Amino acid sequence: MPARLRTIGREECGPVTGTLDDASGSITTGGTSQVVVAENFDRSYLLFQNHSDTDMWLNFGAAAVAGQPSIKIPAGVAYTPSFVDNRSVNVLCATTGKQFTCKQA
Repeated sequence: MPARLRTIGREECGPVTGTLDDASGSITTGGTSQVVVAENFDRSYLLFQNHSDTDMWLNFGAAAVAGQPSIKIPAGVAYTPSFVDNRSVNVLCATTGKQFTCKQA
């Protein structure tokens, strides 16, 4: 089956390709924000998936907190924003050892 092509304006474009950097891991200290990936001015793609049974919170450029201005990533949810922030990605989870996948390009 041929790959689906995206349409931008009047022209069709092929899928975007590249290599993903893996920053997957687990929460090192429950209740404390930790940096998942450092600031990256070349970042053009971000994927974060919460593999745990506990909510996680993401924030960019500052420590994550359990509430606003952080972004809540519920248990089992994958987050792939259409706007990619180049600042550091920080995560907070209440429980040590909870796992996540994080990939960037």
